[in-house]
Amino acid sequence: MPTYREPYVVEWYAFGRAEGGGPVRWIANGHRTHAVGLLPLNKSRHMGSPWESRAVESVVLRMLAVCSRVVDIVAQPHSLFIGLRGIKRQLRYTPDIEVRVHPSFRDELVRGRPLHEIVAAPFAEPSHSFDPVTLVFELKSDSDQTVNDDVAKMKMDIVKAVYGHAGRPFFTLHHTPHIDRQFTDSLIFLEIAANDRVGALERSRCVLAFGGARWLQFSTLSAELGGQPRGDRLVKALHYKHAVSIDLSRGLSPSSPVWLRLAGEQSGNA
Repeated sequence: MPTYREPYVVEWYAFGRAEGGGPVRWIANGHRTHAVGLLPLNKSRHMGSPWESRAVESVVLRMLAVCSRVVDIVAQPHSLFIGLRGIKRQLRYTPDIEVRVHPSFRDELVRGRPLHEIVAAPFAEPSHSFDPVTLVFELKSDSDQTVNDDVAKMKMDIVKAVYGHAGRPFFTLHHTPHIDRQFTDSLIFLEIAANDRVGALERSRCVLAFGGARWLQFSTLSAELGGQPRGDRLVKALHYKHAVSIDLSRGLSPSSPVWLRLAGEQSGNA
């Protein structure tokens, strides 16, 4: 890089995506040549989503998968190539996660609301009733030393400038305050039903269980759908399939409010 202290000038940039819309690369560390871990997420078309950090990337992927405002998720979604004036070697940057979400998700991040609170909040709007926006995430652990490295910070400043110029919302999310241990512990009780099949029959039973109500307690809806353990598991599966939205702001409990999202089907059966 030049030794004189002048702003770097971006002469060109390009985004590269993998064919088929999957990850552009598998994450590897110094001891492995394959992904450190893979998560088969329902919002990633059940493709394995690669992650490197169990404490940050894996957790955030799981949080996004359970969020009612998230439409789909891609880990390692694309590579950004940047050409700088006076520098022969191009920069390459690959973000950790790209998501398509309801616009309110983006707005709350901009206002500084922690990710775990956004994820936990219920969302009753049907998933087909809004135009999603695309967000790009860079994830950082609290112990990440690159945040204090001048070269790394300069690269990220350039990357942020390019995303801003391209009109792509970009967020750097740190472990604190965005990940809450108590909340992520509760995900285990939901994830058991993440990949359960939910068909038209289950959705119809769900709508009938609500009647004219907009929300029911988790235990009430579970009882209407067969009781424990089948009813509990079906409610959780319906949450992942966007049929209902469980209020997780106080964890998952029998008294947790569950909101119906199948508004069109509800009115059609009235």
